[in-house]
Amino acid sequence: MISITHEVAIKIMQTELDGSRYSKSHEKAIERALKRFLFWANENSISDLCLITKKDIYNYQDYMLNYISQQTGKRLDNGTLSNMYNTVKMLFSALCRTGFLHENITSSIKFDLPKAEGIKRQAFHRNTMSKILEKMDVNSDIGLRNRALFELIYSSGLRVSEAAKLLIKDICLENREMIIRGKFSRDRLVPFSKMAHYYLALYLGNRVYNDREGPVFCNIRRKVPRRAMLPGSIGRIFTEHLVKHGMKKKELTTHSIRHTSATQLLDNGAGIRHVQELLGHRKIETTAGYTHTQNSKLAKIYRKYHPQEHDLFDAVDDTYKKRLEKVLGVKGIR
Repeated sequence: MISITHEVAIKIMQTELDGSRYSKSHEKAIERALKRFLFWANENSISDLCLITKKDIYNYQDYMLNYISQQTGKRLDNGTLSNMYNTVKMLFSALCRTGFLHENITSSIKFDLPKAEGIKRQAFHRNTMSKILEKMDVNSDIGLRNRALFELIYSSGLRVSEAAKLLIKDICLENREMIIRGKFSRDRLVPFSKMAHYYLALYLGNRVYNDREGPVFCNIRRKVPRRAMLPGSIGRIFTEHLVKHGMKKKELTTHSIRHTSATQLLDNGAGIRHVQELLGHRKIETTAGYTHTQNSKLAKIYRKYHPQEHDLFDAVDDTYKKRLEKVLGVKGIR
């Protein structure tokens, strides 16, 4: 078998890149990833790549997962990790096609990226949402529209996309109800509050009778009359409002309004099944995930009904209690 030096690997990869349609920036990212792999190989006394084993590849995966960037002082993000490992797979695939290797040892090795935590959306604190709404200037057409829009989202826990495609004919002001065209073709009848009713009626005016087929929430521009607002525009308007009043945090978005609505309903005694129906969730676990209070309620149920709290049942072991702690999201179950 021909020896595969680091210089050979670089030339093989360059040939691959020359025939690709990658952007210049992506090519440079691949070149950096290759240098990182060859640096690791050199540090581990691997000068001939044909001698690399699957165990070595797994060791390189561990190296990547634990590598601390000198620039950020943090571990590499998933995008960088993915590019680094895909570069290794690309190299070994090219070495096989060119006859340097008889087997691509990376083809059967899976690289599991760390689960991204992402931004944890928060609900607004009690009374904060009301304060946000009250700061909207209803003396202008745009301000009145925005107040009606966000009052309705807050009142009924709407998705922004649902509010954007709401038609006037879907609303019954007399009964304070509306038909929501939800996800997964799951239409539902949803009530809305007296406050939302007040601003909605004020905003719609005669359109509620004369423009039944039109969108409820429109762009207020002379050049583009009666065109429905886009979900992205609604999110931008809400963000700008939060920034204006010094209330912006990365965890708070338009979705936080829906989150807040669900949380407050459950805090005030609404059944989780009713909230599930209101929000249009297919699974009740999704509804529970929108609240901060559900776990504490489940903990109370545990304390009331758990077998260990009653003489009629045998005591449970530590393993069972740990499983319960994980499910309930609480610690220190005794």
